[in-house]
Amino acid sequence: MAMHQENLGAALTLASAGIKIFPAGFDKRPLLQGWREAATCDSDQISTWFERAAALPAIPCGPNNLLVIDCDRHGDDADGVAGFKSLITERGALPLHVPLVKSPNGGVHVYFRQPDGEALGNGRGSLPPGIDVRGVGGFVVGPGAQLPDGRGWTLVPERTAIKDAPPLPLWLAAMLRPPSPTQVRRSDAQTTDQRGRAYALATLDGVEVELAAVPAGERNERIYKTAFRLATMAARGWLTQSDIIATLERACEGNLYLREHGRGATMKTIESGIRDGLSVPHGDLEGRDNGASHSASGRTEPKKEQAKERLHTLRTTGDWDDPDMSILDNRRGELPDLPMAAFPQSLHRWMTDAAHGAGVTVEHIALTLLGISSGLIGVARRVQATRAWQQPVTCWTCLIGVSGSGKTPSLDVVKRALMVVDRNRKDDNIVRRLEHETRAEHAKAALKKWKDELSAAVETGQPPPVKPIEAQDVPAFVIPRLYVSDCTIERLAPLLEARPRGVIYVADELARLFMNLERYSGGSDRAFWLEAWDGNSFIVERFARPAVILPHLLVGVVGGFQPDLLARSFAGDCDGIYSRFLYAWPQEAPFREPTDDADEVDPEIINAFGRLANLPAGEESAFGPRSVPLTADARREFAQFAQFAHQGRLQLEGRDREYWCKGTAHVLRLSGTLCFLEWAWLGGAEPQAIEARQVQSAVSLWKDYLWPHGRAALRLVGLTEKHGDARTVLRWLHASKKTIISREEVRREALAQRLDAGETQVLLDLLVRAGWLREAPVKVSVPGRPPRRWEANPRLFEVLL
Repeated sequence: MAMHQENLGAALTLASAGIKIFPAGFDKRPLLQGWREAATCDSDQISTWFERAAALPAIPCGPNNLLVIDCDRHGDDADGVAGFKSLITERGALPLHVPLVKSPNGGVHVYFRQPDGEALGNGRGSLPPGIDVRGVGGFVVGPGAQLPDGRGWTLVPERTAIKDAPPLPLWLAAMLRPPSPTQVRRSDAQTTDQRGRAYALATLDGVEVELAAVPAGERNERIYKTAFRLATMAARGWLTQSDIIATLERACEGNLYLREHGRGATMKTIESGIRDGLSVPHGDLEGRDNGASHSASGRTEPKKEQAKERLHTLRTTGDWDDPDMSILDNRRGELPDLPMAAFPQSLHRWMTDAAHGAGVTVEHIALTLLGISSGLIGVARRVQATRAWQQPVTCWTCLIGVSGSGKTPSLDVVKRALMVVDRNRKDDNIVRRLEHETRAEHAKAALKKWKDELSAAVETGQPPPVKPIEAQDVPAFVIPRLYVSDCTIERLAPLLEARPRGVIYVADELARLFMNLERYSGGSDRAFWLEAWDGNSFIVERFARPAVILPHLLVGVVGGFQPDLLARSFAGDCDGIYSRFLYAWPQEAPFREPTDDADEVDPEIINAFGRLANLPAGEESAFGPRSVPLTADARREFAQFAQFAHQGRLQLEGRDREYWCKGTAHVLRLSGTLCFLEWAWLGGAEPQAIEARQVQSAVSLWKDYLWPHGRAALRLVGLTEKHGDARTVLRWLHASKKTIISREEVRREALAQRLDAGETQVLLDLLVRAGWLREAPVKVSVPGRPPRRWEANPRLFEVLL
């Protein structure tokens, strides 16, 4: 509530100063359609907006005639604050007392009035990396705004008011404003289209070599600028946009930017540069073009020769004799079997019988059992590695396999026991409901008594009595569920209030959740699910209703992924969601005669789940997690593994490194799960510490089984969409037995015309570099350009797909 009042107060303060505002979500996305037109100074309208939804006050720059320099900090390679300071030193000082606002991540917003003449938009011009511009069509979060975690936007004191911001300095305006046609140097005669196209094609030919030589920290900036430069030529009709996109995509694949950042982020950068460049047509060429004459001379600088060699090495992934099999490999490959010795001996019989009864392997049962057992404990017990380092027990687990490989039967075996335990809590829930109704009626009575006393005090002229705590409204009763199978964040919030130790999300196919995290126009669910693994405090903002404050946001996730859907669920930018999972990719079970070795629901697992679900920790407002320390021997075992993990990370990068670095947290959670699962199965006194053998088992399970299976899963996530299209083409060739193909044939028959001709050509080039295709000579008997054909590698037809 305090944060809501802070943001409303900030919005009203800005409006009272004559600055139009509108509401934005905590992800800094507008909460209104047509936000530019809707922005207002009307306090009543603003109050209505902020009563309906938790929001940040946002300032649209165009309607307020503002231009804001947004300096962000993204590490040493893109420190916008340092870059802007250097600019000021080189180019000239800023106006005295220019308004400055500090942003939550250490950045700075610098406010100016739009320069005279045509207003500036969001184009960055020639500013250094890490500095963005917010002008017409853009907005910034206003000073005084506050995020749920307490961070906010702070106005630097003793500065000019934003409404009275000084005009943009001329040197800065010159850096932002594209040159006008009169500023473009012209030759005596306008450049002919023929010469312009020759110049543009020569420039296009050098793009891949140019971008291959760019250091990793500067690639995004250079890609944007290259797209911008090429688009200025497209604006003159010298190039087509499809040619630019195809060339830049090849270049980004060659310098590994596409693989590391994903197709979505790459295309966003390219399209942004093209969009901005199209509005600035290239000027006429002067004299003979240096690039063309350089190309004609056949001489290339040594640095470019090195870049060409590097580009060739990066782009070539196979040859005719040894084609790149990874393009075809969406299979599991050779992966280790489950180390059964890592599980308590008391569970072995049930795990084996349950697997036989369901027609799956023990590996299918094991991972689902770990996920649901750990989720039942949740944050009721936290594994304590040190006094400052604790982990909740909950593990996210998923099985990988194609449809029909055993994911659903294995999930059903364990889920049935969970359903029985949930039903058995019916009587307890009735008691909870009655206690809740008693509290609600008591609150009503206390409220009525306070109102009577208040009326009497008013009539007699006495000081009004303070409303007592017991008279506060009691929210509606919510049955504490152990698990859900489909739920929105708004629905999960009250469920987590009712069961603060955590809830389990169980779904046969997890892709329906993780492929739809951006489904709402008002923002993304990613922040919620990133935090749902940690068990820390979180505020769930709800439209037109009070926010839900969760002291412990913890949701277990248990289910499965089909290989292709796993890749699509976590494709694109790395945000770490995938590293929170424990993956298993079991072999399909061989056929076995149906047996009655296992009951539909075994009493042993029901009793065990019941003990875990009812671990004493209090409920609702009285909930208090308990920490379970490692014994001295267990701590030494864990320290050895932590040292091993620290050294191992130096040999990894990208997704592999991120997943590896979560290994210590996974091991702590697994050791707690194995400890309490053994206790729940055998009964007796609750464990007061985690022993060395349980840490050893967790280390063995993670290092010898879960890490290699997880790495195989991450290999799928690392496949780009282009590799998916390449695999589609190879499967089509394999099925159709075609040995000679044309580009149009591939586009029409293999890809159903999803790609245009330029994109299809990029795909064919990739398959040539991978060794799966090579260009076939074509004999022609008539003059003209010969058609192009490609030959399929005979090894493709030897591969079992």
